[in-house]
Amino acid sequence: MTDISRKDRLHFRLSQLSRQAGAHLPELGLGGLVTVGGTVLLLQEKLIERVAEWLPPWLIVILVLSLPVAAGWLTHLVRRRKTPPPPISPRQSFPGEIDGPVGRDAEIQQVKERAQEHGIVVVQGAMGVGTSAVAILAAWGLTADTRKQRYADLRGPDREDPETPLSVAQRVLRTLGLPPGAIQEPQDATAQVVNALTGTDRVLLLDNVSTWSQVAWLPLSVPGARIVVAGTFTDELPQHIQPIRLGPLAPEDGRRLLARHVGDERVNHDPKALGLLVDACLGSPLEIVRIGRWLARNPKVTLQSLVDDLRSVPVDKMLDFVLERSVTQLRPMAKQLFVLLAGLPIAEVDHLAAAALLGVPSAEDTIRELADLGLVETVRMTRVRVAGAFRGGGTPLEAAAWRRLVEHFADEADSYAALLPRDEARAWFAIEDRVLLQVLALGNPVPKTARALARIADGLETWFRLEQRHEDRLRAAEALAKAAKALRDEHVQATAELRQCAILLTWGDPQKARQHFNQAAALRVTWPAELHLQHAAILLAGGDEFTAVESALVLYGQALSGGDLAGHSLRLTNVAALLLRKGQTLEHDRHGPEAHRLYADARAVLFESLDLAGRASDPSAAAHAQELLALAHHYLGLSFDAKSHLKEAERLYAETADEVGRARCLVQRAGALLDEPDHQPDEVVALLEEAEPRLPPAGVSMALTHLHLARLRPERAAEHRAAGLAALAPWDGIAEPRQVSELRASLSAL
Repeated sequence: MTDISRKDRLHFRLSQLSRQAGAHLPELGLGGLVTVGGTVLLLQEKLIERVAEWLPPWLIVILVLSLPVAAGWLTHLVRRRKTPPPPISPRQSFPGEIDGPVGRDAEIQQVKERAQEHGIVVVQGAMGVGTSAVAILAAWGLTADTRKQRYADLRGPDREDPETPLSVAQRVLRTLGLPPGAIQEPQDATAQVVNALTGTDRVLLLDNVSTWSQVAWLPLSVPGARIVVAGTFTDELPQHIQPIRLGPLAPEDGRRLLARHVGDERVNHDPKALGLLVDACLGSPLEIVRIGRWLARNPKVTLQSLVDDLRSVPVDKMLDFVLERSVTQLRPMAKQLFVLLAGLPIAEVDHLAAAALLGVPSAEDTIRELADLGLVETVRMTRVRVAGAFRGGGTPLEAAAWRRLVEHFADEADSYAALLPRDEARAWFAIEDRVLLQVLALGNPVPKTARALARIADGLETWFRLEQRHEDRLRAAEALAKAAKALRDEHVQATAELRQCAILLTWGDPQKARQHFNQAAALRVTWPAELHLQHAAILLAGGDEFTAVESALVLYGQALSGGDLAGHSLRLTNVAALLLRKGQTLEHDRHGPEAHRLYADARAVLFESLDLAGRASDPSAAAHAQELLALAHHYLGLSFDAKSHLKEAERLYAETADEVGRARCLVQRAGALLDEPDHQPDEVVALLEEAEPRLPPAGVSMALTHLHLARLRPERAAEHRAAGLAALAPWDGIAEPRQVSELRASLSAL
């Protein structure tokens, strides 16, 4: 009797909490980007029942409602933004307005023929020999229809640090209009590229590849499409790849190219000197063009006098000689910009960022002056980088210039994040995200930049969440935390620590998540609302502290502003999750009527949460409310409604590119199929195997998925057993909830 009374009191408290949760909310308020996150591992009860013969009943309860508090938290700064459904990213046609390279007609024709014959062709050449120009002109020859052109510049923001294979694969998927966050390994992109190109007659051009490892995942051929890959390839190519290699220009072709810039009169006056200059350039079209441009700007300098000057210079310094002489001719503002760019800790910036460095409205004329002399290279549309000879050769960047640059990037990140997922915003972030990460990771951050860095990190969080790039989310949050600590801004540091906590909880690592939570809690700042939400998630990640979780949710609600509709939607969803979990506890203790009341209360709370999510235009919150509504209706015996809400949840997750949420829906669909007496095991396995690569690599969801796959596919039981145990590794050596202990034991017994 005492036990029943205690449960009645708990029911009363939770019911009261649920009824009061949405009271007194104003009709209007801020919209939000609060995602009800990945630590809610709610699986269909019927799927769990299939393992009832080897799991104890109390564990089945916990597995059904594991970790109900959502940890998909973002700071109040990010919450002001919305994340509408991401459209297909804009395709990019091939670059135009390229001067026809001299002496490369045979190679261009060879590229076209090889692509037509084999479907994929590799163009290899050293820096400056015109590899990109040859590949681009050949690609135009393969198709002049811009609707069939797909182009990706894979040169990263820093030559010394090439893009990773995963980053390259994501960039290629984006070029093809596919969600880049859907892959965890580069090889995951292979089949998607084949599906996107097969039978389309498209030409995919991947330019400025640094190493073969970046594109080793590409398919060897695609029926009805062609792929052209161009780059330096500093590593060894596999034997099955026979590249078209570009060497130095032939002397005659080099003389023709230089003559194009210096004019016939000067060439005819001193043809021998022309040949000597070409020889000094070692057959590099880039260097020939640089010398030609310098001579064009200095009409009084004879070719022979330049040859005489070069003879006094060591061979390895000849090519730098003209560049150094160019610097002395710069106007004051151009020289100032050149010094700033040379000392910049990032490799390249666009024109607006260059203007911010100078503190002027526009730097286009100044950049044009530098480019004409070959002191900077124009890459990827309006981006510039200092010529290799001067990279890092400038004086250390002054604090005021760096501060202006950081503020510029913060303003840009704010503006474009607010425009996501529009095409122009996606295009900007796709180019700038690596640069922004470099800005965040500066070793010794400049004073008075903490808040601007936080705004940059917020923009990246919005972008990376949109693309489901969780590793990059964590990298940005970690860099912000280090910068804020160095700058002694505890408010920004708390934001960054909590963001890391949320990401790690979503990614199934409660041990590291708790470390970041503790670091945030130890800072001398007033606890923001999100810290209470994280506290609840941390408590459930390490055990079944229902009372403490309830208290944390109450504190979270009290800390929210009344107009934060997205925040209150999140709170109501978590309240409903707690009601569902306690209902399951009561039901398995044979207190069915009390459990049924809690299920009904949860359903009512979830409908209210769904309404708030709609008013806040937060499709992620709506998706999770729909997912829990499916579970609530299932417990109430309303299977038709359960399937309807699950279908809507899966649609919303797919619409918002939330692959983790969609994977949970796939697991629930598998459970619904298992509940049918005439279910097909292969169909269930297909759903689980589709879900598995989309789930976080660690956590209860992944472990449980492998447990079911091991049961349904006994021939691969050992493989799934090992993978399931690996998914529970984050709990090794720390206190773990009972469901983790029993799940570990069940996997070990396979």
